Amino acid sequence: MLRRSFLLAVFLLPAAIAPAQDWATKETCTVDLPEVHEEALEPPGFAAIETGAADIANAAGRFWKVTAPNGAVSHLWGTMRSSHPMILDLPRQVRDTINRARTVAIEVDETAESREEHRAAIHFEGYYSDASDPFASDGPGDGTIAGLPLQVSDWIRDRALYTGWSEDAEIVLSPAGLAAMLRSDPCEDFSRRAFPMQDNYIHLLGTLAGADILALEKPGDFLADLEGRDETAEAIIAVRAARLHPVADNRKRSTLLALYLQGRTGIIRSWQSVQLQNVLGQRGMDALRIADDFMVTFRNRRFLDKLAREWPKGEVLVAVDAGQIPGETGLVRMFRDAGLTVQRIHLAGEAP
Repeated sequence: MLRRSFLLAVFLLPAAIAPAQDWATKETCTVDLPEVHEEALEPPGFAAIETGAADIANAAGRFWKVTAPNGAVSHLWGTMRSSHPMILDLPRQVRDTINRARTVAIEVDETAESREEHRAAIHFEGYYSDASDPFASDGPGDGTIAGLPLQVSDWIRDRALYTGWSEDAEIVLSPAGLAAMLRSDPCEDFSRRAFPMQDNYIHLLGTLAGADILALEKPGDFLADLEGRDETAEAIIAVRAARLHPVADNRKRSTLLALYLQGRTGIIRSWQSVQLQNVLGQRGMDALRIADDFMVTFRNRRFLDKLAREWPKGEVLVAVDAGQIPGETGLVRMFRDAGLTVQRIHLAGEAP
């Protein structure tokens, strides 16, 4: 009750200056035809970003055939957390695979089996700071969040406002809660949840096709895993906050969508690393290493364990964020190390 009273009090505070995140306008976020705009990318430019991606294992491809030692066939699909119509318009091969699938494995199943489960899902204790004294703060008192520069900290506060929190979200939310809040993309605000993210859309298609739904993580695992690991949570905050850097037009968003549709996941990873370094310097690189160790390596090992019993049966469509696929600890490498044969399925419009 104390937490709810505090939230109400905070929302009744006088309005602050116009949020810097006002750059994320409908015009800036609207992309009719995704295409790569090399001139819009940060220094050192697209060529250097592309070169950086050359060292990333399995850097191209969204759709993969996974064959178990007994010959059973399954598939891996890299998703994008977007409701853009071209992202939701899945390739025919992927749709056909969903329709034939015995099981569709998704990262998190947000549906609830009971009223109690639903109640627990919206009141995860790990989401909030200790409610015993909501005005107490262990922060430095200089307005910064997670040791980030004041400007970047203000981006986090702006994002909190647009997601229904307050400018004091760093007091109300735990570091893990802040990291979870920053997962949402400002440009997805305009869909008002009327259009599903691609991940949720695949969940729906799998359900309509009659497939069993396998959740690779439970709701709340993210928060539970970060309990007592503030350094990791703050690293994730840093990585996600840097992506809130204001832009003047839609060219970067157009480029991101186009690179995904072309299956150039390694270039996206390289580009995001450059963006992070430009915003936070070495602090950003250190944060990325810590965040990837949790978000990619740790979680991929969990996915691998959860899927182990499924491979011999076959007919599984695994749909996870495309960022989980490339790299030395990406799912393609982990699957192969586990004795599975993994082959890229080249889709129309994708890069070689």
